[in-house]
Amino acid sequence: MPGTPVRPRIEQLLQAMSQQLYEKEDIVAFVLLSALAGESVFLLGPPGVAKSMIARRLKFAFTEAKAFEYLMGKFSTPDEVFGPVSIKKLKDEDKYERLYEQYLPGANIVFLDEIWKASPPIQNALLTVLNEKIFRNGDHEVEVDLRALISASNELPLSGEGLEALWDRFLVRLLVENIEDEGNFARLVTLPRSEVYADPIPPHLKIDRHTYEAWQQLMDQVRVPDHIMGLLFHLRQTIRDRNQTTESDNQIYVSDRRWRKIVELLKASAFLHDRDEVMVVDAYLISHCIWDRTAQIDETQAIVQGAIASHGYQRVIDLRPLEAELESLKEEIDQETHHIFEKEEEVPRRFRDEMGNEYVRLVQYWGEGHGYIKTSDFEKLNGEKPESIPVYEQTSNGYRPFQTIPFTQIGDFTLRDKSKDRSLDTKMVTRTVKEPKVPPAELQRIWGNQIMLLLEHCERGLMALEERKMKDEPHLAGHLFIPDEYAQQALLSLESTQRDLVNLKLEIQKVRYQYESVEED
Repeated sequence: MPGTPVRPRIEQLLQAMSQQLYEKEDIVAFVLLSALAGESVFLLGPPGVAKSMIARRLKFAFTEAKAFEYLMGKFSTPDEVFGPVSIKKLKDEDKYERLYEQYLPGANIVFLDEIWKASPPIQNALLTVLNEKIFRNGDHEVEVDLRALISASNELPLSGEGLEALWDRFLVRLLVENIEDEGNFARLVTLPRSEVYADPIPPHLKIDRHTYEAWQQLMDQVRVPDHIMGLLFHLRQTIRDRNQTTESDNQIYVSDRRWRKIVELLKASAFLHDRDEVMVVDAYLISHCIWDRTAQIDETQAIVQGAIASHGYQRVIDLRPLEAELESLKEEIDQETHHIFEKEEEVPRRFRDEMGNEYVRLVQYWGEGHGYIKTSDFEKLNGEKPESIPVYEQTSNGYRPFQTIPFTQIGDFTLRDKSKDRSLDTKMVTRTVKEPKVPPAELQRIWGNQIMLLLEHCERGLMALEERKMKDEPHLAGHLFIPDEYAQQALLSLESTQRDLVNLKLEIQKVRYQYESVEED
């Protein structure tokens, strides 16, 4: 985007914020992205894994940011979160208003631990704060300058507890775990106390109010191309299809409100990479926004990756109308290049045993009885001319060989055995016959024009995909919020769409050859 590049500053800011937060770099990055997008975050993890520290680091990322922290309990009251009631207002003006400036409504960065223990009155007030950034104070509404509300718990909300609406407000859901690497563990436990709680962010990297508000306006201007919308449509339908075959307690529910917030998150990601539009690579962020149970985390990641692989770039050039038009043209050409009529035909009657072997029957092989020949042996007589083939008889236990006789085929439905003709049991069937027909020259001209237009669409599509590749490829590596291996998957998705279009082009050319090469029998 025009103006001063944002990405270098964000990259340095993330490095500063992540100091001493070992193995939490990805969490820190996501929390900052969410805050700049104006979205809220839920951190799931056991006590003591730096959830509150991550929230404090986010506060340090902004100049003069007001922070509010609170540990929820079953006896927590709205006064402790939203501020006490003003006795003076109540006494002098008979108004029920809160003194909120030093509490959640007056803060920019909020951390609420054990969020699911919040009482219903606190939950209800949080709903409008999270979604509309509005706090109802007495008889008027207060606009809340909330940049991020980070909630945390060591458990997910229980079903049937009325927490669904609150849970839906937290767009980004992240797992926070204990340190695994021994070296990082040693560095953590030996850190001086002064470094643990110190502000590690240089002043020139901090985001002031003017910059924050300017960035918000620029994020709104980020475009969402058609192929990204196509990807979102496909993801939405994939989740719906998945839910139809899944038990109710394992549904993945993504409300329209959260889809809108997801798009805002993608636009923020694009802006922070100095881009004026969302790219497919940004869509990998969605997997952190759609799971409802920890057992769904791997599944939702696979759903997003699969959608990107199959539909990431499909609407750069929408193949569906081209494929539909080609299919219609193929049907028309097939009809106009063939005489199609019904024909009666005599064919051998076939019999099948329990093992799946197929036989043809010789009528009155001996006396009133019948002999049976395997269909595979019968067909060999047209080419290999074996010296002899076995004849089977039908018994109550199936078919068994009882004689081997030299046969030579002398007719379609007659065999000769030792100079004796033996007829096959046959039946009459009706089949559809297609014979080639040269289409009129005028019709071929019309088809030629249609083929030419389809091929031109393919060429434009290939050019569009190549332009998209040139535009996207420089931004794939080094994404601030997504591992590089995912970025390479996005490139493979684009190349897969290119191959699909090349194959369609070849199919169109094949159809043209089909009618140009027709000759009458």
